Amino acid sequence: MGTRRGAWRLGAAVATVCVALLASPAAFGATSGPALSVNGDAGHHAISPYIYGMNFAPAGLANQLDLPVDRWGGNTTDTYNWKIGASNTGNDWYFENIPDCFDAPTYTCDDGPRYAYRQVVQKDRSVGAQTLMTLPMMGWVAKDGKPSHPFTCGFPASVFSNQDSFDPYDANCGNGLQGGTALASNPARDGMQIGPSFDAAWVKKLVSLYGSAASGGVRFYELGNEPALWNSTHRDMHPAPETYNELWQKSRDYGAAVKAADPTAKVLGFSEWGWPNYFCSAADHVNSGCFASSPDRANHGGTPLVEWFLRKMRAYQQAQATRLLDYLDLHYYAQGGNSTDVTRSLWDPTYTDPSWIGEKIQLIPRMKQWVAQDYPGTKLALSEYNLSVGDAMTNALIQADTLGIFAREGVDLATRWEMGNDGPLIADAFRIFRNYNGNHAKFGNTWVRSTSANQSKLAVYGARRSGDGAYTILVINKTAGALQSSLALSGISPSGKAQVWRWTGGAINRVSDKNVPAGGFAATYPGRSLTLFVIPA
Repeated sequence: MGTRRGAWRLGAAVATVCVALLASPAAFGATSGPALSVNGDAGHHAISPYIYGMNFAPAGLANQLDLPVDRWGGNTTDTYNWKIGASNTGNDWYFENIPDCFDAPTYTCDDGPRYAYRQVVQKDRSVGAQTLMTLPMMGWVAKDGKPSHPFTCGFPASVFSNQDSFDPYDANCGNGLQGGTALASNPARDGMQIGPSFDAAWVKKLVSLYGSAASGGVRFYELGNEPALWNSTHRDMHPAPETYNELWQKSRDYGAAVKAADPTAKVLGFSEWGWPNYFCSAADHVNSGCFASSPDRANHGGTPLVEWFLRKMRAYQQAQATRLLDYLDLHYYAQGGNSTDVTRSLWDPTYTDPSWIGEKIQLIPRMKQWVAQDYPGTKLALSEYNLSVGDAMTNALIQADTLGIFAREGVDLATRWEMGNDGPLIADAFRIFRNYNGNHAKFGNTWVRSTSANQSKLAVYGARRSGDGAYTILVINKTAGALQSSLALSGISPSGKAQVWRWTGGAINRVSDKNVPAGGFAATYPGRSLTLFVIPA
């Protein structure tokens, strides 16, 4: 969970740059590009504002973007002890219990006792964002959080003096490996056992502090974080691999606890880390592959894990007249590739992922099919995702394309996870949708049909904005060279010239307004650029 980068760069007073959108292919040395079309009368569906979310967004950026949802998530949240404000670092850093700040919670920080979860909720409330809180579901949380070294840890030198590595800042805490072999764990060394009542009490505490979800409190709760990795990331507390039955039983019990504590809250579940664990449990040893004959999966009729999970949730609702799962949540990270084509794995049924997966992922249509077949009415969430695979500009184009795909494909909630290879331009991809003019102007909230003859070169995303009826059309040139293309318009009756906003790796600038004749127009798009047309209705 690194620091967000990308300062506010729209420039002083958002100066108008006099750069004409020339229709001639000679402009910017352009070549002919694929035809684009937008139909304002077709393909309508609401675009969920929650697709523009982040994990641990800094307050300044969250305020600029009118951030709709902010997730408290990641590995440490699996072990978070809300009562004392402490968590365990797990395999990420020597399995150590650490407090939310090194003087808290039983000691005094500069501003009094500090609990990180409260700071997150208060920050979100200050910028108008909804909080998505990950709840520990593994069964163990940090039992203490000492304000200084030596820390309590899962594999102390006092028990295992010979380990492959020790914390350079705390010689008592090792990595739990000897000659590459995992050492025996004992959850009680650093953990405190919990059950659903622990999370129920936390939700009740949040309600007491901020109100129920329906009255402005925490709206979203996620059941655990990547359970199939517990025996790796948190092998000090959960050494056994997660199974089908464990995932279901814990999700059922902890989900019921959340709904009892705040019936108006929305619950996200499944939340597995990636491709193989959508289909098999950790007990299936997915490093060797996932098949219908894999042992745990075979014991459950060969049914892929996510489908089995949804069917159990549906059966529970039918029996108890209570919906526990509001969102099917997955985590998704690019596993290979080096170009903007990586976004095709989100939607394209013809695209074979260029990674060890080597299959046609078509992630969002696949999720929709699972829900339609196994638990209709469940919404779709990607509470951790990141598709960065290139340099800073490539990654920004990928991110803008991803947000457009989420809008087009009808994702209901998504919160991006920052990675070290992102580069400093990712925030601009969000700004083109959430604050392109520096005055909180936004992309439309009702999708309209938008198509490109070649989305790998030019992608187009159109929407209508309810506030003023304007049509917002984003064109993404993913290629290195300028492209000149026609944009056919139907079902749109403009009342004046279109504003044109453009990003080419620096500021988002307003360029010369564009005449919008009936039927559409031609325009030239610089290489590796974002161009937004705002057509008044």
